[in-house]
Amino acid sequence: MNATETIYHVDEIKNLSDRELYQRLYESWNITNGEIKIWGRLKLRNDGRWASIEEVRTTTENREINYPLDEYIKLDPYIYVEYAKQILGDNQSIFIKCSLSLSPERERIRHNNPFQMAVKIGSVEILESIPINKNDILESDCESYIAKAIYNFELSKLTKDIVKKEIALQESLKSLEAKKTQEDIEINKLAKQKSILEENSSQLKSDIDIQNKKLITAIDQHEKEIQKMSKKIEKLKSYIAEKAIFLKKFEFIDDDDFDEISINIVPEFNKIETLSFSSDFNLDYKQAVFYIQSYLKNMDILYPRHIIENYLTLIRTNDLIILAGDSGSGKTNLVQSFAKAVGGVAKIIPVKPNWTSSEDLLGYYNPLEKKYLATPFLEALIEAQNNPDIPYFICLDEMNLARVEFYFADFLSKLESRDSNPEIQLYSDDESAHIFSELKAVVTVISEAEKKHSQDGIIDFIKLVQNENINSEMKRIFGFSEKDSIIKYHGDIRRMLSGVIRTPSKIKMPANVRIIGTVNIDETTHYLSPKILDRAHIMKFKSPLLSDWQSISSEIESYGFENVSKSLHFDINDLGIREAYPRFDNEDKFCQIFIDLNKEFFSPLGVEFGMRTIRQGLNYLKLFSDLNENNEQAINNFIIHKILPKFTFDGNKQSGNQNKLDLIDKVMLPKLENIIRTHNLITDEFSSVVALKNIIANARANDGVVNYWA
Repeated sequence: MNATETIYHVDEIKNLSDRELYQRLYESWNITNGEIKIWGRLKLRNDGRWASIEEVRTTTENREINYPLDEYIKLDPYIYVEYAKQILGDNQSIFIKCSLSLSPERERIRHNNPFQMAVKIGSVEILESIPINKNDILESDCESYIAKAIYNFELSKLTKDIVKKEIALQESLKSLEAKKTQEDIEINKLAKQKSILEENSSQLKSDIDIQNKKLITAIDQHEKEIQKMSKKIEKLKSYIAEKAIFLKKFEFIDDDDFDEISINIVPEFNKIETLSFSSDFNLDYKQAVFYIQSYLKNMDILYPRHIIENYLTLIRTNDLIILAGDSGSGKTNLVQSFAKAVGGVAKIIPVKPNWTSSEDLLGYYNPLEKKYLATPFLEALIEAQNNPDIPYFICLDEMNLARVEFYFADFLSKLESRDSNPEIQLYSDDESAHIFSELKAVVTVISEAEKKHSQDGIIDFIKLVQNENINSEMKRIFGFSEKDSIIKYHGDIRRMLSGVIRTPSKIKMPANVRIIGTVNIDETTHYLSPKILDRAHIMKFKSPLLSDWQSISSEIESYGFENVSKSLHFDINDLGIREAYPRFDNEDKFCQIFIDLNKEFFSPLGVEFGMRTIRQGLNYLKLFSDLNENNEQAINNFIIHKILPKFTFDGNKQSGNQNKLDLIDKVMLPKLENIIRTHNLITDEFSSVVALKNIIANARANDGVVNYWA
C-alpha cells in the first residue's frame, strides 16, 4: 500500500452508500475507468467452503493492492466455491484475471469490512502463470506485457492440446477398428428388429385407421346435433326477423329489439382520433409502454414504468390477472386508466359477499318466465362480442369478498382452454324451440283475428284486446278461463322474446376480452385458494403515497413525448393471442432453475408447483422480452406473481434437519440472491428478494407463521 493512499477507519465509512464506497476505492487504487480489474492466484481455502484470490494486483499498473483500512485487512476477494471448482478443475491453484464488485451487504456486515470485495461471476479469465516482475517493467508497459504472457501461455497450451488430440485420435482409430465387427453384428440385430417393428407398425396403422373412422363418425354425429340445435335458434330468429313489423305493431318487442333484429344495428362508440400501435409505433412494445406511461401522467395518474410493462405483458398472456393491495392503492384505477390509454372499455363488476355459484357470475335461465336472467358480467361479455375490434377489460372488483373457488372456478376452468376461445353454454337450445312454437301459434291466432276484424281498425295490441269479439275468440282458442289474463300472457311472451333476442343460448369467450380481478386482504375477505393461485398471476400494489413521484415524473420526461392526448390503438391480436403455452423443455435454463427450486424448496415447504406453472412462466418470459431484455427481471416478476403468493404455512414445522422458516431464511434466500444477481438494481417494491426478506421478518415477529399476504 502506497504512503500516499488515504486510510479509513471502519466506523468512518460504514454508513456510506455503495457508490461512495466505490469512489473511495477508485481513488485509493488509482482506478479511472470505473471498473476494478485485477489478476492473481485463485486457491481454495482450507475449509473447502470458499475460494479466494491471493497476490492481488491491478491489470493496468500491475500494482499490489489491499483494503485502505487502518486495521489491516488483506485483499483476498472471495468467489463462490462451486464456481471456483469449475475454474480450477484438477489444479490446486491457477492465475486468473477478473473484475471485482462489492460483496452483498450482509457479507460486508458479517466481516466488519465495508470494502469487502467479491469476484463478478462470468468475468474470470484463466492466465495459468504470469511471470511478471514489477521492478523490471514500466507501469506503462504492464498491460501489454500481461497480454503477451497470456498469448504465450495460450499458444503453449494449444500446442499441448494438439499433441494430446493426435494421440487420442490414433487410439480412437484402433478402438473403432476393434469395434467394427461387433457393430456389424449389432446392425444385423437391428435389421431384424426393424422388420418386426415394421410389421407391428403396419398393424398399428390399421388399428388407428379403424379408430379414426369411429372417431370421425362420432364427431360427425356430434356436429349434426350441434347444427340441429343451432338451426332451431336460427329458425326462431329468422321467424322473429320476418315478423318484426308485426311483433312491434302488437308490442311483443320494443324499438331497440326491433332495430337489432331488422337492421342488425351494433352499438357504436364515439369515434375518437387515436395513434396506431402498428403504423405509428412499428409494433414496438417498449415505446408503447413509454407512451402509455406518459399518457397516464397527462391524466394526472402516475405509475412506475415497471407496473405498465408488467401489466401489459400479463394482458398479453390471456391469463387471469389478480391485482392485490390495500384499498386506495390504484388497482381499479389501473384497469380503467389503461383501458382508456389503449382505446378500450373497462367494465367494473362489484363482487357481492353472497355469491356462491357460477349463476351469480353468469346468471341463469328462469323456466317460469322462460327467460335467461343475465348479470352485468354476462352483459359485458355480450357487448364485447358485438364490438370485436375494441379491447374489453372486465374487472371483478374485490373478487375475494366471496369465495372465488365457489363462483368463479367453473368459468376459470373454461379459460384454461388455450387452443381456441372457450364456449359457455347458458341454457338449452331446446328452450328456444319451445318459445318458437308458442310464438308461432300466438302470431297465427292474432293474424287471423286481425284479418277477420280489420274493419274495426285493429292497429295495436290494446285495440285488439279491447275488441270483445277478438278477446272472446282468443280466450276460446287458447283455452283461457274468464280469470286468465291475455294481457299477462302478452307480457310473458314479450319477456321470452326479449330474452332470446338479447341473450344467446351459448356464447364464445370473445378474443377481445381480458379478465382482471382486484383483491384486498383483511379480516372481511377470503384468502385465495391454491386452485386459483395456480391459474392466476398476482400483481401486488403498494400505496401510491409511498411512490417517488419526482423520480417517476423525471423518468417520463426523459421519453420526450410531447403530444400524449391521443390513446394508442392496438389491434386485438397485438394485445395477445390465446394459444398453447410453450412446451416444457428439460434443457431450458428457466426450466432447470425452477426444477431445482421445486426439489430444494417448494416441495419440502409444501408449496404446490406443477408443470403448468413452468409453462406459464415460459410464456411470460417470451412476452416480457418484447418490452424488456432483462431476463433476470422477468424471472423476478414470475416469482412474485406465481411463487411467493403461495407462501402461507407454519414456519415452525420441520423440513429435514431444520424448520421451514430457517430453510427459506438461511438456504433459499441466498439461493434466490444468486439466481437474481442484479436484485440490488431492482426497486424494493418490485423485488422478489426484498419480498422474501419481508416475509421472513414478518414470520419472525409472528411466532414463525409464514404468510405472504400478512
